[in-house]
Amino acid sequence: MLTIRHTARSLLRTFACGALATSPAHGEDNFTSLFNGKDLTGWDGDPAAWEVRDGAISTKGGQTKKNWLIWRGGEPADFELRLKFRFEDGNSGVQVRSAEIEPFQVRGYQVEIASHGKMGLWHHSLAPEKKRSHLATAGQRVHIAADGQTTVEQLAPAAKLQAACRDGAWNELVVRADGPRLVQTINGVVFSDLTDEDAQHARRSGLIALQDHGKGCRAQFKDIRLRVMRPANFRPGNLVAWCI
Repeated sequence: MLTIRHTARSLLRTFACGALATSPAHGEDNFTSLFNGKDLTGWDGDPAAWEVRDGAISTKGGQTKKNWLIWRGGEPADFELRLKFRFEDGNSGVQVRSAEIEPFQVRGYQVEIASHGKMGLWHHSLAPEKKRSHLATAGQRVHIAADGQTTVEQLAPAAKLQAACRDGAWNELVVRADGPRLVQTINGVVFSDLTDEDAQHARRSGLIALQDHGKGCRAQFKDIRLRVMRPANFRPGNLVAWCI
């Protein structure tokens, strides 16, 4: 059952978003860079699909099948992820708390990266059920209960928020995961707020990855930084400065 409640409250609250790629950095204590700006060290994907170009992780744009570039540094639980993205064509995404079900095929929570009118979607990539495909969209605060029942609050008009995202330009994305709650913020604007307690499908930790949806997808990512509050899978010697 889907319940929608409208309220006059705006989602235009902000997170403190840093802009530096290195970590630790001024204003970004306990953040660690996941991308060195030079090559794909620490990342794993199809070399036919991904490259570093102009200091950014980039899709090559020639793939017909969707695939993911996976960060192999761990599977964080509660964290804040910051990065910059630039979308030009096709469809892409930023994956969190996810699982690799086949080589370079990732299932789990995804922030849609597409033209600005499609932004704000919390998507369950390779969704196990059709109803899980669209978990929350722009301007929504969504709660999914243990039995899968969904309550939706539309807190702001989607188009008003989506206007903050710029096609063809660099945008700052912040993803915060805290317990069952996942919030995505773009250029200082909260786009959607999801609390997922579904007993069958919710995940509390997992992989970070980037998606190439194929069919000419052209997207870039840089300045990728992570602060972990509660690691679920600590791997000695990995890149993250774990912070509890």
